Amino acid sequence: MPRRAFTLIELLVTVAIIAILAAIALPNLLAAQARAKVARVQADLRILVTGLESYRIDHNRYPPASGVGPHRMPLFSNPVSQRLIPLTTPVSFLTAVPDDPFRPNHVADGSDQDLPFYDTYDYMEADNLLLPGSGLTSGGTWRLCSAGPDLVMAYGGSVPSQLATNIAGVDYDPTNGTLSTGDVVRVGTPAPTPFGAPDDLSNPWRPGILRTPVYREQF
Repeated sequence: MPRRAFTLIELLVTVAIIAILAAIALPNLLAAQARAKVARVQADLRILVTGLESYRIDHNRYPPASGVGPHRMPLFSNPVSQRLIPLTTPVSFLTAVPDDPFRPNHVADGSDQDLPFYDTYDYMEADNLLLPGSGLTSGGTWRLCSAGPDLVMAYGGSVPSQLATNIAGVDYDPTNGTLSTGDVVRVGTPAPTPFGAPDDLSNPWRPGILRTPVYREQF
């Protein structure tokens, strides 16, 4: 008995079913990947915090964001990983500087020319702050952050004079959606600066984040 071949309609129905199943499965797959990356970021930041605190015990300060010794560089220059090299040498507080799985494809203040240099988590230390009104350490002694699943680097906070970072400078919170906006952030203990207290909302040049006067860790 001859075997009947599939008709065109049957093939089209099969393809349509496969496409529907793929459309259902793909968002779940992307969400699972994002959750795994967020978990890795949180683990990496905890490791970096351990390195920062160990460095402080030995040097009575945190590593400056401008680098140390042969790794010294002008503030805000690149690559970002140079800021954390002092945690690996000459004393190995860490074995290596981890890569950020959420490499940003956009910077909230529009300086996208700097994107290639975000090769690890962004790090800023309060003693290196030169700009009044800077939220770069979110009012803490230091700040570490990842761009998060939205891949927009908002530096973990906001700068009162820059509307774009005020809007984008929110913490990533999975309750807003696995792929929602916001940076994954860790900050150190509150730090006084020449520009006033972070919680002084009457001071437009205050340090720290604009979105809340009291910073709360997300993890």
